[in-house]
Amino acid sequence: MTMEVEVEEVETVEVDAIKIIDFLTSKESICFKSQQRGEDDLTKQQKSDIALELYYKSKLNFLVRFGKHLEKNHLDFFQKFTKNCAESAEISIVLKEFLSSVTKSQQTNVKNRRYEALKELIREDSYFSEIEMMKRNPLLYEQLVGQYLTEDEKAERDKINIDEEATLVKVLIEGIERDDAQVKRKKQEEFEDGMKEEEEGSSDSGDSSGTSKQTYSQWGEFSDEPIVRSIKRVKKKHITPQEQLLLKEEFISTMYLDFLNGKDEDFDYSAVDNNDKYDSTETKENDEEDKYFDSEEPENVNEAGQEESEDELDIFMSALNQNPAVSQLSKDIQKL
Repeated sequence: MTMEVEVEEVETVEVDAIKIIDFLTSKESICFKSQQRGEDDLTKQQKSDIALELYYKSKLNFLVRFGKHLEKNHLDFFQKFTKNCAESAEISIVLKEFLSSVTKSQQTNVKNRRYEALKELIREDSYFSEIEMMKRNPLLYEQLVGQYLTEDEKAERDKINIDEEATLVKVLIEGIERDDAQVKRKKQEEFEDGMKEEEEGSSDSGDSSGTSKQTYSQWGEFSDEPIVRSIKRVKKKHITPQEQLLLKEEFISTMYLDFLNGKDEDFDYSAVDNNDKYDSTETKENDEEDKYFDSEEPENVNEAGQEESEDELDIFMSALNQNPAVSQLSKDIQKL
């Protein structure tokens, strides 16, 4: 019985290894063997034979040679060789590096895909319309935008567009959603008041910082903890049109950041994070360039080609996070 189990485990390992090698041989960018100019390209079978021979000869050398091209599930397969193997210690070190690299790559993909989805949703002007953003975060909207609107402006904002396709059901749903937004705003206010009371109590107990903690998620990481924004619910009596515009820009910027950071509770992020439709042309070109450099020998790679440049998303994020006028106005309001 023991012998049968061992044979079955070996067969499973071999099947998984062959699947990994099939994956490698399907990638045109991977170099399996140095060839002279004019020499015929290797066939898929020849590539497979080279990879298989290296795999049987040394799992460590196989990883060193092809690890940078493997996906996470492929790398996880090699975890079994980190114990009870002559190369276990070295394999553990190499595997840790590649898994870390893959995780960062996945987070980068998520970041870039969400950014492309954000731009698409902005163009469509539905998900990021003022009324839809107000529904998702009614309290912040009221703090930064709603309380400074005139009655006429509120009436215009709340007007339901009645067109030929409008139905009673649509009108009723719109009304229900707005009622839900009011309920949500009330809960947000109660939560914020509770946080302030807790903060004041903590301050009285010896915590002199007097600041509330905020939790921000990293790219590709998700947190269930709410972000607490402590802008006081006090209306500024005399606010200029320029200040009103800046506050609205802050609200919009915050909604963009919430989307990018995975904070929109009802949004299906898997439809974006796992969808290569949102890989921009520029991103794909950069990936192809990276693959080219990966296929070169280390001594042939130009160091200048390895320098990272600030991409479009970096610039966009910097603009959202470092608007001095908006930041200063928020501080002024918090002092009221």
